[in-house]
Amino acid sequence: HQDQLPILQHALMRTWDYWVDNRESGEPMDLRHYNAIGRIEQALSLHANEAYDELTSKEKEIAEILFKNVTEKGEDNTGMRRPVRITTVSEIAEASDADVIKVVENYRKPGRSFLMPDASTKLTNDSVVELSHESIMRIWNRLAIWVDEESESAQTYKRISEAAAMYQIGKTGLWRPPDLQLALNWQKKQRPTRSWAQRYDIAFERAIVFLDTSRITYEAELKNQELLQKRALRRARTTNIVLVIFLLVA
Repeated sequence: HQDQLPILQHALMRTWDYWVDNRESGEPMDLRHYNAIGRIEQALSLHANEAYDELTSKEKEIAEILFKNVTEKGEDNTGMRRPVRITTVSEIAEASDADVIKVVENYRKPGRSFLMPDASTKLTNDSVVELSHESIMRIWNRLAIWVDEESESAQTYKRISEAAAMYQIGKTGLWRPPDLQLALNWQKKQRPTRSWAQRYDIAFERAIVFLDTSRITYEAELKNQELLQKRALRRARTTNIVLVIFLLVA
C-alpha cells in the first residue's frame, strides 16, 4: 500500500509515546500499548481527532476550513495536497491570521506533524501550509468527510456559475425547482463567500445574482398563482351563492 510507510512510522511513534507515559514499573513496550493507540489502522485518525477535540468551537470551524483548503479531489477522484496561504484561510474563515496560525500550530507541533512546514519554521500571514502527506486524507475519517463535502459544494457552485454565464448570454433560463431548491439549500448551509469562491470560479457575484433572481422570480410566480387561485375561489363562492338564491326562489 502506498501509505504504508508514513502510517507505520506514525503508529510506532504513538506506541512509543504511549508506553513512555503509561508503562508500569519495568514493563516493556508490548501489544497493550500498540492496541491502546488504535493499532496501525486507526492510530493516525485517533491522533488527529485528539488534536481537533482540543480546539474551541471557533477554532474547530477554522480547522475545518483550513483542511478543506489544503486538500482537493482530482479528476480521477483521488485526494491531493494543495498548498494554501495563511491569509487565504483567514479571509474564508473570517478570522484573524493569529487565530489561523494557532490552529495550524496545534497540528504541527512536535509529535503532530500533520501540517508543513514543521514546527521549526516560524509562521507569518504570508506563510504557505500544506498536508505533510496524502495518507492523512485517506486515513483520517473526519478529513475524508470534509474533502467529500468540499468537493460536492464546489461542484454545486460551478453548476450555478455556469448557468449564470449561459443566462447572461441568453442561452438558458432562470432556475426553478428542483435545481433552484437544491441550490438555495446549498447556499444556506455552506454560506459561500467571494474569498471561498475564487478557488473555483471568480464570477461569484454573477452566480449569486443569478441565484437571487431565480428565487425572486419563482416566488413572484407562486404569489401570482396564489392570487389567481383566490380570485377563482371568490368567483366560485359568488356563483354558488347566486345558484342557491335561484334555487330558493324556485
